[in-house]
Amino acid sequence: MTDCSRYRDHINRYLDGELGYLEVAELQRHLDFCPDCAVELAQTGALRSALAAWGRREVPPPPGFSVAVMAAVALEPAPGTPRPLGRVVADALDRLDRVLGRLPLPGGRTVPVKNVLGAALAAAAVIFQLQRRHERRPREVGPL
Repeated sequence: MTDCSRYRDHINRYLDGELGYLEVAELQRHLDFCPDCAVELAQTGALRSALAAWGRREVPPPPGFSVAVMAAVALEPAPGTPRPLGRVVADALDRLDRVLGRLPLPGGRTVPVKNVLGAALAAAAVIFQLQRRHERRPREVGPL
């Protein structure tokens, strides 16, 4: 019994015409005495032929394909068109989520870092507005 793995590695190279003369002769000698490798060569050759024939065949698109593609293209903004602010913010938050990850909470749960940052920014905005409102309030002037 010979080690067929060495010869099976050569089958695709043989079909591609990549083996040298001596390697071809050695493989042919092995195929004469090994029916398993001979079957594998025949099956691989048949599979390659079928795939080659299938690749040349023209396959019509499924029903509605053109309409779906045109609808998807219509949704894409023209090059150079500014993206809506909501989309820009959503994309930035998605990138933040990938970069920053999640914070562990008690009980084994986690929360996205972007949510914590968003809550902190919202709280800072509220405090800022309250301070501005307090500074704008007219002061009462006492009697002179």
